[in-house]
Amino acid sequence: VLVERVGYVPDKSTERKEHPLAAIIRNASESKAHENEHLGAAWGAKKAIRKLEWFGDSEHERVVYALWFLTSDFVKFAQRVKDNRELKPTHTIRAFATGGGALRLRTEIEEMLGVELVIVEELQALTNGWRVDAESLADSEGPVAYPSLVCNVGTGVSLVSVGAAHGDYERVSGSGLGGATFWGLVQRLTQFTSFSEAVTAAELSGDPGQADTLVGDIYGVETSKAIGMPADLVAGFLGKLGEGKATDADVVAALLRMVTNNLGQLAVFQARLMG
Repeated sequence: VLVERVGYVPDKSTERKEHPLAAIIRNASESKAHENEHLGAAWGAKKAIRKLEWFGDSEHERVVYALWFLTSDFVKFAQRVKDNRELKPTHTIRAFATGGGALRLRTEIEEMLGVELVIVEELQALTNGWRVDAESLADSEGPVAYPSLVCNVGTGVSLVSVGAAHGDYERVSGSGLGGATFWGLVQRLTQFTSFSEAVTAAELSGDPGQADTLVGDIYGVETSKAIGMPADLVAGFLGKLGEGKATDADVVAALLRMVTNNLGQLAVFQARLMG
């Protein structure tokens, strides 16, 4: 994800000149060019640009324009920006990045976009961001309880214990059952080629019960009640996949349930160990 904060002046007495890269992203967002069905050829993904209203106040408006695309599409995106005649930077901006892609593509990012990349350790970025988000909600949802357990789902999963002091965090557990597992199975078992389209289809029309074996499938609805178990409780993930009745959206919904249920259990067990 490439993010450039624009339109925010910390001190009204100080004018901040907008970097051309920020202008390109902002203009694309405001013109709604990101809704073009052919955006994939230009930017790497459909509806890739999102305007995020960041927390702030009336005097110091903070707006984030985020460009979302797969890491594998970065070079295509960077070349698109580099070819844009508007991109004639008069100064270098410092861009903060984290994760494996930032490390792997550091040279390309700096050379093609004309930025100075500052690498931030991934769990540090995660916990700092989580802390700001959680504490900003304290007035409406109550104070943050520490230590807190943060479940970070990426390619794999990290369970991170976050203490009250700034910078107090520790990765206490994790799992290889994460985003890569989900997406790999989606690609193998369905016709979806876009992560966002697969998830959207699952949300709109997916029925995981068409692919999962439920308690009710084994005992029947009434007997399930008699033994004290919900009929819609999963007895076996993807147990009915071989019957051929599940749609692609059903399969994605079932895969989402399989991964999230298992990660939820892992997080609960870890939280109990932490007291």
